[in-house]
Amino acid sequence: MGSMKKMIVVVGAGIVGASIAWHLACLEFDVTIIEQNEPASGATGSAFGWLTGAVSDDAPDVLLRRAALADWHRLEEQIPELQINWSGSLKYGATPQACLPDESLLRRAGVASLEPALLRPPSEARYAAKDGAIDAAEATRILLDKACGMGTVVQNQTTVTGICMAEGTMTAVLTSRGKLEADCVVLACGTGIPTLAEAAGTSVPVLASPAILLRFAVPRRVVKTLIAGDDIEVRHNHNGDLFAAEDYPTNGNVRETANAAQTSVRNRLRGAESASLTRYSVGERPVLQDGYPVLGFTDESKSVYVAVMHPAVTCAATIGRLVSEELRDGKNDEIPERYRPSRFRNNSL
Repeated sequence: MGSMKKMIVVVGAGIVGASIAWHLACLEFDVTIIEQNEPASGATGSAFGWLTGAVSDDAPDVLLRRAALADWHRLEEQIPELQINWSGSLKYGATPQACLPDESLLRRAGVASLEPALLRPPSEARYAAKDGAIDAAEATRILLDKACGMGTVVQNQTTVTGICMAEGTMTAVLTSRGKLEADCVVLACGTGIPTLAEAAGTSVPVLASPAILLRFAVPRRVVKTLIAGDDIEVRHNHNGDLFAAEDYPTNGNVRETANAAQTSVRNRLRGAESASLTRYSVGERPVLQDGYPVLGFTDESKSVYVAVMHPAVTCAATIGRLVSEELRDGKNDEIPERYRPSRFRNNSL
């Protein structure tokens, strides 16, 4: 880009912001990331890290999910340090469901053969051999480190206090460290997006959906895949710890849920009888009211961009590619109109 290098401010150093920043740095943009705490300190730090492309044809995020695994493979080829575990996933529940594309049906014997640690294997389960898992927080730090190696600047412990608009165009981002002039600001800060979008003169209704990530110390690896059942949802991290995911309790008693999860792990997995809970955390996942991702400019001058969806970890590599290409080219036809933030403006008319 030479002397025409564009200056981009990315707000949010979770996995989506980190992926966007890395992809932009690869395209030789001048990138600054603003993070109010530390990288991966928000929802990313409590993400289960499931990478799956198994999705129904009518899912709101089907276009991103179907591209997600290929983009993660691409990213892993460029950054081997990501250490993605392509172990596959095993799903089951009280009510049997038809297989999605890229899933195959296993009966009880097949389930027991694949996951001998399951003390009570279900009568049937859906196996997605292409699925994987990633340590989302570590991946975020790696992406940021690689981006910084290409000139990206990260400002941690920095709060965005406002967005300067002049005649409908963003001219600068106001922060607790001062003013940052930029050609474009990318809002990738999850549940923090509505306030900043409003400051830029638009509405993006992002809601918070809390979930719990638990970490257990176990004497050895007990599961081979990522297991997502109606009784437990677990996988191993690359350091051997057993990760588990739980829904946020309606009564708000997270400790009680964590204790119940520990009991479930001990009672349902052979070899995990001594599993010890070492840490748990709650992440506020950003979800949209209509269920669709939001990717696109909010203004005609193309100076304010929004990038948010759930599941963010699964689609982060794809989002980074699509957003960076759109900022380079002005428009990316791979992003459907129903993902655009303009739909909220249209709905308010």
